[in-house]
Amino acid sequence: MRELLTQLQVSSINVNVPKPREERHELIRTTGSTFIPALVDGATILPGKLRENADIIAYLKERFGDPEAVAPGAGTAVEAQPEPVA
Repeated sequence: MRELLTQLQVSSINVNVPKPREERHELIRTTGSTFIPALVDGATILPGKLRENADIIAYLKERFGDPEAVAPGAGTAVEAQPEPVA
């Protein structure tokens, strides 16, 4: 998904979440799910799923268009990532 965001030239913020799903309180409060990646784009919230990121990828392509035809600075998205294990 990061590669697509780069191709679309969309600014994004990666938010680290705890590796144990039961500790992902902020993610659960925001998306209603413990799974990542999740996407928050203004009022649009796409929770993560166990399998592929098809919903998020489809949304990004619909919202921001063809990666080959997008102008710089087209938008902003947020992607949750697990925190590194110490």
